[in-house]
Amino acid sequence: MSVKDATPKEASSPFWELLKVQGKLALREPMGLVFGIALPLILLLIFGNIPTFNEPIEGNSFTLFKLYIPILMVTVLIFIGLFGLPIPLLRDREIGWLRRISTTPISPTKLLAAQTVIYLILAAVGYTIVMAGSILIFGVELAFNISGFILALVLATLAMFSLGLLITAVAPSQSTGNGITMALLYPLLFFAGVYVPIQVLPSGLQTAALFTPVGAAVNALNSSMNGSFPSFVSLAVMAAYAAVFGFVAIRYFRWE
Repeated sequence: MSVKDATPKEASSPFWELLKVQGKLALREPMGLVFGIALPLILLLIFGNIPTFNEPIEGNSFTLFKLYIPILMVTVLIFIGLFGLPIPLLRDREIGWLRRISTTPISPTKLLAAQTVIYLILAAVGYTIVMAGSILIFGVELAFNISGFILALVLATLAMFSLGLLITAVAPSQSTGNGITMALLYPLLFFAGVYVPIQVLPSGLQTAALFTPVGAAVNALNSSMNGSFPSFVSLAVMAAYAAVFGFVAIRYFRWE
């Protein structure tokens, strides 16, 4: 009598299962999702349908709407970095889940990695919506410097995600984290140029904006989307913020 070999179905990896769980949680608490993706899309549709935004700026060949494309991309990062990434981690730490999960095969480090991957995906979706909508719906012509664009986008993402992790590290509770994010939100939106594009601010504020992570990101993305490689200063500013925020976040991050 022969015995038929049976190969059990390979189980999904613990990290993949964790990734699916975190993805479902992100959809259930959609603060980062709604504001990180829906708000830039709404602003894109509003700005794209304002006639004066589609007229060339005096003395320049580009339109005000074109200036807002990198601003909207950075807006995606602001909301995901401030709300999407830190708030769920603060909640999980406050209810003790981070401490409990450390006793399972899923280490807290893997939890943090899964959370970051989820919001990287959401950020990529937000970038794609803004870019595709600008080009396909409103016919904006962009002359990409591909290497400069990718480098600027990577550094901008690192800087804002590091800020989110920094908030997670220093905030003792979810309510405190909410307070910190709200205190940072409006200055970051201002220096990103959401209210008024950086290019039309007074010279002093323009300089100050370029030394913020969001202002440097907008400047670098704007240059790369118009065919030029971003300035060293903009790239260095974003890299410095990413390094400092990341170092402090790692140094003071607490799992319980």
